[in-house]
Amino acid sequence: MTVDLVLSNGILIVNDRETVQSVAIDRGKIQGFYKHGKEPDSRKTLDCRGLYILPGLIDMHVHLRDLNQSDKEDYESGTMAAAAGGITTVVDMPNSDPPVLSREVLDKKIKSAVSKRFVNVGFYAGIPKDIKSFEVSMVPDILGLKVYPHSPLTKGTIYDKKRIQACLGLARKHNLPLLLHPDSSNRNDIAKNQEEFFHIHSCESELRSLQMFLDAKIEYEARLHVCHVSCAATARLILEHRAEHTLTAEVTPHHMLLSGGDFPHSDGRAKMLPPLRSPYDTKMLAQALCQKCAIDCVASDHAPHTTLEKNAPFLEASSGIPGLETLLPLMLTEVFEGRLSWIDFLRCCCSGPAAILGIPNKGILTEGYDADIILVRRQERYISGAEFFSKAKITPFEGRHVLARLITTIVGGEIVYHDGSFIIGPGIVGRVPVRKS
Repeated sequence: MTVDLVLSNGILIVNDRETVQSVAIDRGKIQGFYKHGKEPDSRKTLDCRGLYILPGLIDMHVHLRDLNQSDKEDYESGTMAAAAGGITTVVDMPNSDPPVLSREVLDKKIKSAVSKRFVNVGFYAGIPKDIKSFEVSMVPDILGLKVYPHSPLTKGTIYDKKRIQACLGLARKHNLPLLLHPDSSNRNDIAKNQEEFFHIHSCESELRSLQMFLDAKIEYEARLHVCHVSCAATARLILEHRAEHTLTAEVTPHHMLLSGGDFPHSDGRAKMLPPLRSPYDTKMLAQALCQKCAIDCVASDHAPHTTLEKNAPFLEASSGIPGLETLLPLMLTEVFEGRLSWIDFLRCCCSGPAAILGIPNKGILTEGYDADIILVRRQERYISGAEFFSKAKITPFEGRHVLARLITTIVGGEIVYHDGSFIIGPGIVGRVPVRKS
């Protein structure tokens, strides 16, 4: 038997331990695992000595912009950033311009992504003001529903108990997770200074919003997913209501590794929603992910903006940072420095998001699964926004020392990116849309 590709003599993680094996790939799937010298004949072989062979990361919280916001990011630049960051599947949020509230807009995003993609691209939809007008035809092509209580996608929408229950009911009806941006502030709350900004988007606001949805969830056993948990108190509340199949949560690397006091906040470099918190919160979030398992996965919340928007004074600057090209090196540095186990890394960056979204055949290196694979070298380097493929170059992680460099990204058995260059063009590999099982 001759297979398409053999990844020879790489480092695999088996039962939380490093072991040297070869991986055979055929027809876009993982064909098998072999000891040195036992590999099948192949049309192509990559020497992976000294490289880690890992599942491609799945980033379930990404803003790829496109359409009317292509100056910030489009599907080509965004999925190039993903591939260069070791992420083989991204899921695009619906608060775009225009927002994904109809089949028409979803089709426009799918069409654009199909022609520009370098990785797999999935989608979420928002919920219209009149929930009865939700277009059911979108369901097969989305992986979840997203709500923004602090900044609804439709004007005049108020997230009171009745609205929250209706949203949970819709998610349950279509067997989709309801993703929550926990923030109980009001879009009309305009901060006059930095102190007011942090007060408006406080931990109390985050906690209050989550509690409202948990109270409503008692009557509707829908699946609720809490986005970008930023506070220790929020993680504790999630742990108290822990239910792996109906309550899940994510944390971003910036909320787990950075605190607000690290920055002068003179511009928008470290401005995001939710804001950076205290060192105590960062410490507790790391524990919630690694020790208590209150948090299921890590997501980048990649939210690109133009240089002009980020260099503006803090109150005028846009909220959000690029994250697709920093997620992998930051999290692997946590592994290499002993703060995160391999088991937790693979769970929170690969298999966990796949399980939450019901994505089949991804997130695990096992026979028969999609050959979405990355090769990584343990190597010291420093993060530089100027090197990003994303259009967004300003990062609060600028100059940060990390211990991992991505070498190769493989999507569906095809080598997409290798040693700093793209091997193929856009629109060739990956599935659009990614569909649930």
